[in-house]
Amino acid sequence: MAIKHPTEDEFEVRENTVIHKPTNARWTAYPGVAEAHLYTPSRLGSVLPNGDDYREHEVGAIARKLMLERLGR
Repeated sequence: MAIKHPTEDEFEVRENTVIHKPTNARWTAYPGVAEAHLYTPSRLGSVLPNGDDYREHEVGAIARKLMLERLGR
């Protein structure tokens, strides 16, 4: 098991959704709102099949930052 620290390039930012690609965790917000109203953890919090283990608070911190930044695009 390897603790992985997330990086911004592991995320996909869509109009109202931020996705952590390795775990498929998703944060979804209403249009024009910075905070997510829906969070789907998917595999975040579990060891991935390749042995990677992401810390939920680290992934969530980047996701929240990207949710806010998407409003300025």
